[in-house]
Amino acid sequence: MDFRQLRYFAVLAEQGHFGRAAAALRIAQPALSRQIRLLEQELGVQLFERHPRGAAPTEAAVVLLDRATFILRYFEQLRSDVAATQRDPHGPVALGMSPGLALTLALPLYDEISSRFPDVQLQIVEDFTDTLHDRLLRGTIDLAILNGPRLKRRNLVTTPFMEEQICLIGVANSPHLRRDAVDVQDLPRIPLVLAGVAKSGVREVVETAATKAGIKLEPKVEVQSLEVAKRIISQGILCTAHFAAPIKDDIDSGRFRAVPIKGMFLPRFIARASDRPPSRATAVLTQLVQDVSRQLVSRAIWPNAKLREELERRRSKP
Repeated sequence: MDFRQLRYFAVLAEQGHFGRAAAALRIAQPALSRQIRLLEQELGVQLFERHPRGAAPTEAAVVLLDRATFILRYFEQLRSDVAATQRDPHGPVALGMSPGLALTLALPLYDEISSRFPDVQLQIVEDFTDTLHDRLLRGTIDLAILNGPRLKRRNLVTTPFMEEQICLIGVANSPHLRRDAVDVQDLPRIPLVLAGVAKSGVREVVETAATKAGIKLEPKVEVQSLEVAKRIISQGILCTAHFAAPIKDDIDSGRFRAVPIKGMFLPRFIARASDRPPSRATAVLTQLVQDVSRQLVSRAIWPNAKLREELERRRSKP
């Protein structure tokens, strides 16, 4: 097995047709067929079911494609890294983050990287922490901003990032928001829509805090995205528990109000897989995430967020 065979195999799996794959690779179709046949012989499995309309990958091919995608991506990073020693950072870099965080960070981060490092192609992948963790380990993303306890995340190199205040959010005239802060013990008496995935991110913070306080939450509605939760709470009956940055415009306009829930913070950290060295583009992006976040917090565009370095400095004071 060699790199060329894996590349041929990946293109064929994507195209699903020998003729189209050969054209994409700019080789003769018999040459492609021969390399795939040699790969099948070496592995001792059939990789494609040939049929009149093309070639369908077998179960073995699906497994191989998952591994081959990582190898091909890593090889491209290796080539890019060696070449990059002679010029500015360049090439693709994939950053994963939660959908809620992307609403706050994606645009300013894109603006910053496109102005400072125009040869870096930023790909933002929106998903939840557990899935992003798996994608880091599989090598389909280079970097991720994850939520929750870092001790749960194995095989990662992590950098503490920030802690973000969880707030009770609802329409501005909601009777549940007529105070400066909310106690966790108050939540069972408030009609809630909980956003996020159970045992992950914001939901994990809220549910853990409720368990520690000895209370049981019985939400009226459960949804995955903050956007859906926002549509529901706009009716004026329910509230949600979330960080406030993604709906800052609605808060500034007076449509919504966000009241901190005492002692409830969402920890975030920047992570990459420990078995792969970062490319120069990845290293640059890691620093840019921190720089952009610092700017947003200092300009009050990212409300209720506390950078970890500031928290550590405050805690170290006598």
